[in-house]
Amino acid sequence: MCSNYWMSPRMNRTAADDQALMARVKAGDENAFRDIVLFNQDRVIRLCHRYVGNQADAEELAQEVFIRLYRTADRYEPAGKLSTLLYRIAVNLSLNFIRDRKRRRLFSLEWFRNGGESVYTRNGEERPDVLLEQEERRRLVRRAIDSLPESQRTAVILKRFEDLSYEEIADVMGCSVASVESRLHRARQTLKKKLRPLIG
Repeated sequence: MCSNYWMSPRMNRTAADDQALMARVKAGDENAFRDIVLFNQDRVIRLCHRYVGNQADAEELAQEVFIRLYRTADRYEPAGKLSTLLYRIAVNLSLNFIRDRKRRRLFSLEWFRNGGESVYTRNGEERPDVLLEQEERRRLVRRAIDSLPESQRTAVILKRFEDLSYEEIADVMGCSVASVESRLHRARQTLKKKLRPLIG
């Protein structure tokens, strides 16, 4: 894939635009595929980075996501959002990457939301002891999320950090909306217990 595919798009597109572009890709239009990459690359890289915690690995995985999309374009049916399909591919590739490489899952998380409140409050004073305490708290948050079952962890990432709806998460994960709600509820309860010393 050419390096200029990773430039930022200059204009926004809608889901309908993406579906129209995929129809052109299906017909062999490579320029249409380039536009799809330009519009969706940032969200795919960001999602992969949530799993692997490394920008270079995230970009490699994102590139593979679009390669997979291109190779299966002839079977594409516009039954839902293209972004949902991309999320599904990205999640599966990221999880496979972690399993295959036996890499420790790292998340770029500064805080965990619970009822709209942060797990910890950032102190305005940048004293060394304060910074050390904040780093320890971030480590505990990462460890807590890292310990969640795979399905709960994915639901948390897609909801809290990608801001997907329950319906979109269900499409990505291949389950019902009720199952998504249940997984998020269990994840919140688990994290609340594990992070009780931080949230009081």
